[in-house]
Amino acid sequence: MRLMKKILKKEDGSATIEFLGMIPFVLILVAIIWQFGVTIHAVVVAKSAANEAAKVYSLTQDTNEASDAAKKIVDMNGDNISFQDTSIPPGKKFKATVNVKINYIFLPKKLFGGRTPSYSFSSSASGRTID
Repeated sequence: MRLMKKILKKEDGSATIEFLGMIPFVLILVAIIWQFGVTIHAVVVAKSAANEAAKVYSLTQDTNEASDAAKKIVDMNGDNISFQDTSIPPGKKFKATVNVKINYIFLPKKLFGGRTPSYSFSSSASGRTID
């Protein structure tokens, strides 16, 4: 009986078990931080694309050219962000809105019917046309 109590009171290897128990939580935390970084980058890119669309539209008054400029900015920044569309209402004062999709990077495609899971984000920039 004494031997059994002595064996049960030993804590050899308990640090290893605790470490192994923490690994999944650390990996989940790293994935969340990585997705947060991807999202921040995508927001900055979307804002840059909206500014570029507003700048091009203020000079040319051509919505197609402004949309192409915004699409070019978004397409240069990897697979985690994709261009959807641009809307610029006509007028001397305008507000250029760029819509993008930001991909989730750690969610499996199998859960979403083979498509990459994503969410929409839009950014706007105001301006005036130059006459």
